[in-house]
Amino acid sequence: MVRYALLGLALASCTDTIAVTPVIEGPVEDPDASAFPNLDGLTVTVAHAGSDRDLVSASFTRGEAIDVADVPFGDDLVIHVTGFIGASNVAYGRTCAFAVDADGTTIQPHLFFSRSVKFANLGVTPVERVGGRALPYLGTALVLGGGVPTIERFDPLTGTLASVGSIESRTDAVEALIGSSPPSVVIVGGQVEGVGATFLELVDPSRSVERVDDLPAPMPRIGLTATTLTDGRVIVIGGHAPGALPVGTISELTRDTGIQVRTLPAVLAHPRSGHTATRIGDDLGAPVLIAGGVDPSGMPVTIAELFKPLSKDVAKPDTFAPQMVIPRTQHQAVRMPDNSILIIGGLDATLAPVGALESFTIDGGFRSVGNLPETAGLLDMSVTALPDGRVLIAGGRKMPGGPPVNTAFIARLDPLDGSVDVVPTDRLSVPRANHQAAALCDGTILITGGAPGQPVAERYNPTPTGRR
Repeated sequence: MVRYALLGLALASCTDTIAVTPVIEGPVEDPDASAFPNLDGLTVTVAHAGSDRDLVSASFTRGEAIDVADVPFGDDLVIHVTGFIGASNVAYGRTCAFAVDADGTTIQPHLFFSRSVKFANLGVTPVERVGGRALPYLGTALVLGGGVPTIERFDPLTGTLASVGSIESRTDAVEALIGSSPPSVVIVGGQVEGVGATFLELVDPSRSVERVDDLPAPMPRIGLTATTLTDGRVIVIGGHAPGALPVGTISELTRDTGIQVRTLPAVLAHPRSGHTATRIGDDLGAPVLIAGGVDPSGMPVTIAELFKPLSKDVAKPDTFAPQMVIPRTQHQAVRMPDNSILIIGGLDATLAPVGALESFTIDGGFRSVGNLPETAGLLDMSVTALPDGRVLIAGGRKMPGGPPVNTAFIARLDPLDGSVDVVPTDRLSVPRANHQAAALCDGTILITGGAPGQPVAERYNPTPTGRR
């Protein structure tokens, strides 16, 4: 990344001061996303993370030395930098939260500064992978899977991408955060050379990777889901062994000193594979919507089901049996700000890609809420929630086996009528499908993989809204 020495801040408490010298990083060889050198001015503010009130704010014109003083100590400070051309806000960046106290340590938090609503090339080279996943992890992003043994971690506090361990080379596995204080990542299912994986792996980036073979309830399946519950448990649902039919099995994974696995008495009324399982809210006991996928006959499942974590049961079909507007598989689902679930893309019963969007609510069931544009990916795209509640839909394919696309769109929920507006945003630097995307602690989105022969990492810089 391009680095700029821009800021000198003096954080004061009574007569003591401590230097805070943020490292400002920008895009590499990417004039479209780079903020400099055309800015007319900058505004620098310091605030507590999540607060709308600035502790200190100062503005500077081009060529003016930047010096911000009298910032109080704090354990959750955030620096914001906004760039202007005339009166227009065109560039933005913020640090992740950092602590400053009177111990005399010089603090150097990193801040990624680029044009807003742009994908920016980074000066890091990720391992090439197709498939797998990037998971937000304690403000960083863990990138793993896709048949690649290397685990990578991107840290926005330092702007570095580093290998932090290795796992077994398997494909079609699923990953989820498990436990708390801090969480680990559990890797479930998948296949090794066409055979279902009967082992789990537990990844703790600060310590080790643990393989667990002696499982009382092995899950050698693909097309399954792993969903983290609000209490740190993980629920694994459905899927099928390679060459076998979908099942309705539900397993519970918990972590204390090790990992415990057990198959629950509850089973799906409709065995399925290639479905989604999405938690509806963040309240304790928030239920999980199980939607779509294919049944043992190979047809998309019309009826959705609801897993209830507190009772460890599935809602009875006579009390809960909503039908999807377009039954589909290989789709994606994301929770919106009102706790509705947006269903995106996938294949219908004729294996045709689905451009229609539908939304689910507990009270209203499924309903049509709009369509993806013609140039959008309908399969293998990334779907990532942005800090302001909108959703970034990037890359993918328009049809099975089709070439990757480089288009990206923003989906926004209309709170008045529940419809979803979809508008284009900046294009990816390279076409991608089956890539990885994760939100970072500064509100940007890291994009890697899905582009064989082009190991380029990029970062989407959303609008400042929601990034306090």
